[in-house]
This record gives sequence, C-alpha cells and structure tokens, in this order.
Amino acid sequence: MIEIEVKKRKDQWLAVDDTRLVEIILMAVREGRSQLAGFEEAAEELGRTKQACGFRWNKTLRAQYEAELEDAKTRPKQMMRSHLKQALMSFDQLSEAYQTLKKSHETLKHEHDELVKWLEHGLEKVRQ
Repeated sequence: MIEIEVKKRKDQWLAVDDTRLVEIILMAVREGRSQLAGFEEAAEELGRTKQACGFRWNKTLRAQYEAELEDAKTRPKQMMRSHLKQALMSFDQLSEAYQTLKKSHETLKHEHDELVKWLEHGLEKVRQ
C-alpha cells in the first residue's frame, strides 16, 4: 500500500486556528485594545504574520462574528462608565467624610482653645 503524504499549505487555516483567532481578536477588543494588537498576539500564538491574521479576520471571519465584535466594542465603554460611576460615588463619600472630620476638628479646636483659656485663667488666679 502506498502512503501519500498530505502536505499542509502554509496559508491553510484550520477550524481550530479560526476559533483561536476569533477568541484573541474579540478579547483584545473587549479589553479596549485594537484589532491590530489582537492580530499581533494571534500571529505570535498561531505562528503566522500579523498581516495574515488580519487578512483572515477581515476577509473570512469578521462578517460571521459582527454581532460579537459590536458587543465587544461596547464592553470597554460600559466598564469605563461603571468605573467612573464608582469613582464618583467614592469621591462623594470621601467629600462627605472630609466635611464630617472638618466639623469635628473645628469643634475640638474650639474646645481646646477654651480649655487653654480656662487653664491660663486658673494659673493667673493661683499666682495672685
């Protein structure tokens, strides 16, 4: 029986390659990075050029994953809004705590000044 060696073309993409390319690109976009950054990461992992990854994504895969890509693009904005909202809430809480501490400090300073006056008055009486 004669065995025929099937050579894989260098530019042939397997389903597993496509799946990994899609995962990497969508993750990059979700993290707020560019698709180009995703192509570079995919190129490293898949042993291809970033141009080949970009071509495969744009020519073959992008249309199939358009909804996922749009969702990934909105996620960084949503995360940024969430972080901004949390920061504003924290700022409000810090401002409120600062105002409370400021009032307490003013009260304690007033009491301290009154006590010092009382002690000075007492010392004056003792010296007479």
